Amino acid sequence: MTKELRALLQKLDTAKQEVRTMLADDKTNEAKEKMEEVRNLQARVDLQRELEETEARGLGGKELNDDGNMEERDVQELEEEYTGIVLRGIRRRGINDEMRSVIREYERRAVMNEGGTNPAISDGDVGILVPKDIQTQINTLMRDWNDLSQYVTVENVSTLSGTRVMETDADMTPFADIAEYGHIPETDNPKFTPIEYKVKPRAGYLPLTNDLLADADANLIGYVTSWIARKAAHTRNVHILAKLQTLTPKAMADLKAINKVLNVDLDPAISRSAIMLTNQDGYNWLDNQVDGNGRPILMDDFTQPGRKLYKGRPIAVVSNRNLPSSGTKAPMFVGNLKQFLVLFNRRFFELASTREGGDAWRRNTTEMRTIMRDDYVKWDAEAAVYGQLDITPTP
Repeated sequence: MTKELRALLQKLDTAKQEVRTMLADDKTNEAKEKMEEVRNLQARVDLQRELEETEARGLGGKELNDDGNMEERDVQELEEEYTGIVLRGIRRRGINDEMRSVIREYERRAVMNEGGTNPAISDGDVGILVPKDIQTQINTLMRDWNDLSQYVTVENVSTLSGTRVMETDADMTPFADIAEYGHIPETDNPKFTPIEYKVKPRAGYLPLTNDLLADADANLIGYVTSWIARKAAHTRNVHILAKLQTLTPKAMADLKAINKVLNVDLDPAISRSAIMLTNQDGYNWLDNQVDGNGRPILMDDFTQPGRKLYKGRPIAVVSNRNLPSSGTKAPMFVGNLKQFLVLFNRRFFELASTREGGDAWRRNTTEMRTIMRDDYVKWDAEAAVYGQLDITPTP
């Protein structure tokens, strides 16, 4: 950004503040006259910005500094500046035109990096993107909250709807026998399945006390990221489990029934890459099974301490609260969930806050709204089996 544009933005912000003051003092005529100055300044700002963007395109996308030379804004510097503006927005502090230009630049770069169109609209009092550093923290925390999306295929998309073509496991035929100079028949081609998606907005809000808003930036960021991570992980888990439960359940009376699923019901390629997803009851039953010599059937996964394996397949455990048993039947999903389900994820979280909406004005708090967008589409229904494991205690 050049010093000319920076100066114009400052003048524009000052003029707007003067109009607001005049309106508050009921000086309508003076405010109308001042608004003419605001419009002229806004036009000059738009022209100056367009000029700089045109010159930047001629310089390979780099910006001009105060001396009119090429300057690529440091990514980390932009990240820190944008994060500060987001925190101002959460705290409901004023954002001037220069700050809005930083928001536009940040979101423009995010779109360039991710592809597609802007996922959030930054004009007015609506959502802005969560900064990349904070998104990374959220993603890390989501894994700590047992985010089941780690077991399915995640497709990051840049549009709200569309189609992906996914290759399915197909029955292959061998090369044909041919005589010398004989005709070579066409072999089987890979089979592809078109999968349509339409991401849906999913939102929630968090009341923020005045004490928290007055706290240090690091504490506010920590509180907000922890809440978003827990909420997002739980949202994903609910939808993933709902898709798994659309499968037709089959009885699993004992370990032999589980072995049959691995050996017969699933394709060998699927079985080799399968996981076993169950609740606490199902895991407890498995963990107490022993072989003929009294040794536990579950083995430790030395690549991931704390995780257990059954015949080399990792076991993932979900809380009974989120995946309850039905009497003496515990749910168990066995298969390659990455082939079973595709999660189409609009990568960005969006934030907005208010002191006037909802119950915020009653409680003298600020409410922060978060929006995520995704869709969950079944891909290969034969890649997983829904079992109901009999966990009746043995006498």
